[in-house]
Amino acid sequence: MEIKNITFAYDDQIIRLHGINSKIKQGEITTIIGPNGCGKSTLLGVMTKNYKAQQGEILLQNKGIHSYRPKELAKTLGVVHQKNRAPADMTVEDLVYYGRLPHKGSFSAYNPEDHEKVEWALKHTGLYERRDMSIDTLSGGQQQRTWIAMALAQDTPYLFLDEPTSNLDIYYQYEILDLIKELNENHGLTIVMVLHDINQAIQYSDMIIDMKDGQVIERGKPEEIIDEELIKRVYGIQVVVKEDQELGRYIVPIGI
Repeated sequence: MEIKNITFAYDDQIIRLHGINSKIKQGEITTIIGPNGCGKSTLLGVMTKNYKAQQGEILLQNKGIHSYRPKELAKTLGVVHQKNRAPADMTVEDLVYYGRLPHKGSFSAYNPEDHEKVEWALKHTGLYERRDMSIDTLSGGQQQRTWIAMALAQDTPYLFLDEPTSNLDIYYQYEILDLIKELNENHGLTIVMVLHDINQAIQYSDMIIDMKDGQVIERGKPEEIIDEELIKRVYGIQVVVKEDQELGRYIVPIGI
């Protein structure tokens, strides 16, 4: 995917993205970070065709994203939004089956391939034993995994996640991030996600896009771009950057 000179504003005409240029390399995890209101989720929305840019274009597999028909796009990229809703009494399995709709005709019944993809998604998100449970009986982490499973059932090479760890306690945050890493490493998914936690972004990303005020400030490998100067410039806080033989690079905030 290539992001070419994207400028975007909402109806209030205040520009939220200013001439964004970047690339998403196939087979990697790319994480977008930055302060609240910097445009992270807005950029993800433009990249997934939820918003249309005033200027520039998004190329997905060398094709402009707005030339994709809805079903065609849904066969290429799956999206897990920050806030998701489903009927409380819907079962896990029924929700995951919605991921197969892009592959179906208007009156097509589910076929063996659909059942296979749904079963795969349930097993790889650890939900197979809970497939008959209703959504409202699940923990927050299990609900988030259900939405990821639905996206996996779409059987797409790209997976986009907007703050997949928000409103989860630290155990479920790392459970979700470990799942994302496993999907990338063992199943070849190209993943783009928005995160708030800088240390989690360092630990789980191949590439980081660091944003501020609707602009890309830096892009690169975590170990190459994350330093005291960048964090001070973007977040306005002082940190110490440390290296650990097992943990790798991480930051420790020390003040404003």
